[in-house]
Amino acid sequence: MADSVILRTPWGMLALLLGFLGIKALVIWTLARVTAMPYQERPVFTLLLAQGGEFAFVVFQAGAGFRAIPAEMASLLIGAVALSMLISPLLLVLLDRVLLKRFATLKTAPQAQEISEPQSAPVIIAGFGRYGQIVARMMLAQGVPATVLDHSVEMLEVAHTFGYRVFYGDATRVNLLRMAGAEHARILVVAVDAPEQSLKIVQLAKKHFPQLQIVARARDVTHWHALRDLGVEHVEREVFESSLRTARTVLELNGLSPQEADTLAERFRAHNMALSNRMYEHHNDREAMIAVAKQGRAQLVEQMAKERQERMAAAEAGAGLPPDVPQAPKAP
Repeated sequence: MADSVILRTPWGMLALLLGFLGIKALVIWTLARVTAMPYQERPVFTLLLAQGGEFAFVVFQAGAGFRAIPAEMASLLIGAVALSMLISPLLLVLLDRVLLKRFATLKTAPQAQEISEPQSAPVIIAGFGRYGQIVARMMLAQGVPATVLDHSVEMLEVAHTFGYRVFYGDATRVNLLRMAGAEHARILVVAVDAPEQSLKIVQLAKKHFPQLQIVARARDVTHWHALRDLGVEHVEREVFESSLRTARTVLELNGLSPQEADTLAERFRAHNMALSNRMYEHHNDREAMIAVAKQGRAQLVEQMAKERQERMAAAEAGAGLPPDVPQAPKAP
């Protein structure tokens, strides 16, 4: 019956088939991204699972038998599932040829190769995204050897284009870290995007390579707290310094002198770092942490307001510092 339905409504069957495969493929691709599956494995994984399964025949036939769905609709659904199973091998062959062409140069490029022999650089950088690239460029400019790891095909292509030597691999694998020279390296820079992956790398390094000094990138305060819990002392919030520079520029555009804006930005930086350490002591108690944060913000506002008044009074009296030069920072 399914074949007659296909012949009677070919366009409806085509639309149903494309919709079925498209929606299922979108869900599976999203799951692959969430689980951090390597990029080059996602297309095949998605296509293999996007097709229908034999159990659908039983479900749709049972639904038609109990009149839960019309017989005509059951036939359309069964036909769509059968066609998805029929064309999937053909799509796999096509996908395989496309992928082979896409990654052929990547697999043979030395900059994108997997580590075949142990490395000996004193610095290992895990992650060659927008954050790790800056670190790698600084090391290169200073002549400091660094072994760079990344499991993103896009990043490997970028590295190859600009002449960087980046090894392909997932730094959450202890064997890869060992091949990267983690047993003898001095510093591990954890610059990956995903907090979960970052924490896993740190845990592996702490367990298997305790001599490593770890410098980690934190996406936000929660990630910062988690890294501190693992004993990482050198943690940098990824947007903190750039946000401070933006705030300094806004202050200058609002009428403050560059010297005053610089001093205020540095004052805020010192206060924020001290406040973050105070909040960390209570990060497992949400209410206490929020109370500390509010208290710290209020203290900063009050202190800076008082200093503004003192500078204005001193300027009006013709003594002390001019209005555009703040006093020396006090202890936070």
